[in-house]
Amino acid sequence: MQIFLIQSHLDMIDAITKQIAEIDSKILDLLSSRNEDMRIALSMPGMGFVSASTILAEIGDFRDFSSPDKLAAYCGLVPSVYQSAGKLINGHITKHGSPHIRSMIIEVAHAIIRTRRDTKLKKFFLRIKARRGLKIGVVALARKVLCILYHLLINQETYHDDCDDPRKIKHHSACSTTSMSLDEMIKTIIKAGYEVKRNECLKCG
Repeated sequence: MQIFLIQSHLDMIDAITKQIAEIDSKILDLLSSRNEDMRIALSMPGMGFVSASTILAEIGDFRDFSSPDKLAAYCGLVPSVYQSAGKLINGHITKHGSPHIRSMIIEVAHAIIRTRRDTKLKKFFLRIKARRGLKIGVVALARKVLCILYHLLINQETYHDDCDDPRKIKHHSACSTTSMSLDEMIKTIIKAGYEVKRNECLKCG
């Protein structure tokens, strides 16, 4: 009986694993038209394949937003404002819009905070944390990441931290960037912890 139960659970795991692989393949297929946007998103600290693809999917066409502040408001990462005794007071974030993109941006912020590298974004968080506390620092960092991502997507540029070695920085512009190649996409997905088979990958172009 125990052997039967073990085999039953193994079969279930295999079926779920197969479904996950099919979903991942479908996601890659849908993202094939946004290779450059994915490459830009993945250049940001703390950003992985899952977070980048989720954020891009939730944002949709970033050109629909006239400013990074509009995008931040859409994601619910702006403070609520109320009036008291004739004064405008900022409260907690509105939490409007999709909770998926908000949770992913917060997760990216936590990944930046956990890194051992002394990045510009981590320094920003530490300054806010010292003045306003941990929670506000995390939310402020998440909003900053979202606003930076907006500017990068609009200008079609990859992210470079000012703390990086300037000899290693390569400047990119809209006319010099190229789409992610198949091999680059595969390496990125593998690095994110996914198993990739050639017959399940995107078609070039």
